[in-house]
Amino acid sequence: MLSAQIRLNDHLAKWDAEIRRFDAAVHDYGRSKAGYEHRVAIVKITAKHATEKVAVAWLDTLADADVEANTLHLEYRGSEATVEAIKARLRWCQAVADALRSEVSTERAESQIYSLDKSTP
Repeated sequence: MLSAQIRLNDHLAKWDAEIRRFDAAVHDYGRSKAGYEHRVAIVKITAKHATEKVAVAWLDTLADADVEANTLHLEYRGSEATVEAIKARLRWCQAVADALRSEVSTERAESQIYSLDKSTP
C-alpha cells in the first residue's frame, strides 16, 4: 500500500494537470464566445445596412437564424459546459487533496507515537 504522502503527491500532480486543462478551456471558451459575438454583430450590421431595411427588433432573430452564428453558438455553449465540468472536477480534486493531507498528518502522528519519537512531526 502506498503511503498517504505518495498518494498526495500523485494527486497534486493530477490536480496541477487539471488546472492547466482548465486554463486552456477558459481560453477556448473566451475565443469561442468572441467568435460567436463577432458573427452576431456582423449579421446585425449587415441586416441593418441592407437595401431592404429590417426592424431593430428583428436583428436578434436574424442573427439566431444565421447558420454560421448558430454553429458558433453551439461551440460557445460547448466550451462553457467544458469549463463548468472542469470547475466541478477541480472542486473534487481539492476535497481529495484535503482528505489526503489529513491522512498524511494522521500517518505522521501514528509514526511518531509508535516510534516513541518525542519530536514534533
